[in-house]
Amino acid sequence: MNVMRAGRVQCPMHRLIAVGLLGSLLIWSTALAQTATIDVTGLLETYLRGDFDGAVAKAAALSDLGPFRLRFVQDSPVWINADTARSEQRAAAAAAFLLELTAVRQETDWGRLQDLIEWTCVQLRSRHPTEFERAWHAASHALAGRARARTWLLGPSARLPHQKPASPPRLKNGEPPPVVHLMHALERYPDDSHFQLSRIVAWTWGRDGEPIRNVRRSEDQEQTRRPAHRPPQMEAIVALEPLKAIPAVAAEAWLREGLVHFTVGDYASALRAFEATPPLTSEPALRYLAHFNAGRALERLSRIDDAMREYRRALEIVPGAESATVMLASLQFARDERDDAVALIDGVFNRRPDATDPGRLSGYGSFLRWPALRTAMRNAVSSYTPIPK
Repeated sequence: MNVMRAGRVQCPMHRLIAVGLLGSLLIWSTALAQTATIDVTGLLETYLRGDFDGAVAKAAALSDLGPFRLRFVQDSPVWINADTARSEQRAAAAAAFLLELTAVRQETDWGRLQDLIEWTCVQLRSRHPTEFERAWHAASHALAGRARARTWLLGPSARLPHQKPASPPRLKNGEPPPVVHLMHALERYPDDSHFQLSRIVAWTWGRDGEPIRNVRRSEDQEQTRRPAHRPPQMEAIVALEPLKAIPAVAAEAWLREGLVHFTVGDYASALRAFEATPPLTSEPALRYLAHFNAGRALERLSRIDDAMREYRRALEIVPGAESATVMLASLQFARDERDDAVALIDGVFNRRPDATDPGRLSGYGSFLRWPALRTAMRNAVSSYTPIPK
């Protein structure tokens, strides 16, 4: 009787083990079958021919990128070296294709693809620097910005250019050194001001939390809240100072300085930085962000009429942007201008937005410019030219 009871207890467990084993075998066999059917070479050929969207869409449709990762590492070097006369351009196409696939699958697969990006970075750095590689690095920084991958870009002990370098970490036997993807780009292109700016912006991630909107404190509470020591994010302003003299990045350097001032509650200094931004650039996203953030600073300074004016200026640059729409409508509601506020909100939320809202992307570094960076990378693949020695 006891034996029979024991058998009855064990049988369900045996069935569970068998079902689990069978499931594992099915998953394994499915993965092998999918790996065998993934035509990485065909995808790369399609991309190199200029059908960028078609190649990326076909790869992005894969249900599981695990088998693709294996095939990419195995097949792409063979494909690149199969045509020695065009091997550099083929290497560029493979690298660009990987970034575009990452962009499409970033929300679900960034963690699975970032190691492939760094593997590709190693391959590119084994060759002579090219304009393509520069464009590729810029695009990769944008995707890392979307992930706010500060450690992956700068390493575990990130330092600004003016700060004393940290001692290199002690590695255990066989332990690989930490990835410092953005620093690799700066080693290759030390004078690239966009990479220099990206380094500073990435350093601020995790230090860029802002005071809560519409929370007012008395002066005594404000003094108590503020730390006696200099806030660490203020070091970014020191690093940004020389970039404000470089035309290619001056506007964004001023904008980023304003955002740092905003995080420590110095709204007057933030406003001055935001006001300095628009005359330095014709880029719509930066002009929008300057006026939008000037409006936010003016709100904190209790200059409501001026804040509403800045939000309206921002909406003239990017009509329908949700961030400025919501801020302006909330002030209209507070003034009992409810019909105007409802009309403003309805005009945005009852239709599909025509443009990406810069106000929602400014915290992700250069991801704000991903479409333009992707286009530059594609163009560099099509007209691959090495940098003269």
